[in-house]
Amino acid sequence: MHRKSATGWFALDIVWQTWRRFRYDSRSVPAKAWSVWWQTILMGLGIGALISYGITRFAQAAHDSWLQAWDEQTLPILAERLPLTFARSITWESPGNLLVMLPLMVTFVSVAIWRSRPLIAASAVAAYVLQFALVWIGWGLWNRDRPTLIAGGIASPSLHSFPSGHTTIVFAVYGLMAYLLLRAARHWLERLIFLVIFLAWAGLVSSARLELGAHWPSDIIAGFIVGLTWLIVVVVALNRAEEYL
Repeated sequence: MHRKSATGWFALDIVWQTWRRFRYDSRSVPAKAWSVWWQTILMGLGIGALISYGITRFAQAAHDSWLQAWDEQTLPILAERLPLTFARSITWESPGNLLVMLPLMVTFVSVAIWRSRPLIAASAVAAYVLQFALVWIGWGLWNRDRPTLIAGGIASPSLHSFPSGHTTIVFAVYGLMAYLLLRAARHWLERLIFLVIFLAWAGLVSSARLELGAHWPSDIIAGFIVGLTWLIVVVVALNRAEEYL
């Protein structure tokens, strides 16, 4: 018979060994670096919360006067002109789905840990997890109804619409991955290719949500603002911390 692992379960043993590796490498990072990283993340979270609060209140105030009318006029036009079909949009919106993204995130963080990059691993987790807080601010302040203009709202879940969670997480998480590729690239052409791929990827996911009628255009714009804000915070935190390595 094969000898059992220490935990009795192979998968749990891998998780435990990965966690031990993260703790071991984290100790080699100067305490000042971790302190700066945490301070920047927390300060940025506060700034992001204010931005999320501000754009939600602004959208609420403008809803009855002009925003809803603009959304109702713009959504059908975009759905008609976007280079996606309804069926293909079901596939293209999937990379922004939390459950679909989770295995990718686990893999990315695990690779960062086993390559002894604890700050990058922590930043990736922060990009994925803490963006929820910024999205939930908008959802908690405003229970905006989803559109029903496209296919009778068949692809609109019974969740709050503002801001778009898909757009937020795409710019926050895939944006961080794109940034790491950009700074690792050695030639401007490589950077240009990575940037174009990321923008096309993010654009397709956001466009798919519009094509499906799952969000109003202003939801997507708000998700972009929130996601980009959080991406900037995580990147700044990582760069500031790495100055002490």
